[in-house]
Amino acid sequence: MSIRYHRYHIEYIKHHEIICPRYTFADGTYVIVIPWYLIPGRPYPVQVYMCACSLYSTNPEIGQRGAAKATREKFKLEAFSHSTVSRSFRAFEQARKLALESRFGEEIKACGAEAPMLVGAAAKHESKRDEASDSATRFPTVMDTAERRKEMVEFFREFFCAAEVQDIKAIEAAGCRFSRNWHEKTRRLII
Repeated sequence: MSIRYHRYHIEYIKHHEIICPRYTFADGTYVIVIPWYLIPGRPYPVQVYMCACSLYSTNPEIGQRGAAKATREKFKLEAFSHSTVSRSFRAFEQARKLALESRFGEEIKACGAEAPMLVGAAAKHESKRDEASDSATRFPTVMDTAERRKEMVEFFREFFCAAEVQDIKAIEAAGCRFSRNWHEKTRRLII
């Protein structure tokens, strides 16, 4: 057996270097020990993304830019973009979709390549928008995302309530619950 270390850098209130051991066994298999909050290749822990998306879902008047700004301030981050909120929101939508459909195994790999889930009024509006060539390239409006945000509020409520978004310890506990829940359902890390 041999051991190597992987180093990851994340921003969370301050800069952190996370050192994760990789154990390689005689048969060539290996195990990397990764803490629950780390998403390899991403600059922030899972609870930062959850908090930003929860803020966006529960406060339609602030939008993605406002949620990104509030997230930067709360976690003392130098940079956290509204586009990160958008991408994270879609990723959590896929997690919700997998949880609802109880998909496991190889289907999870394919899920990342799927288009974002659109439901209800947003799906109807999306199909109408595709028909109009002049508006097909515009960004979604608050009305376009209203149904999606409403459904995601319910998803985030499984892990923490809106009042807990103010408390860092509650946000960390919610991130831990999400990571544990995801692993129990999929037998995979959040990657």
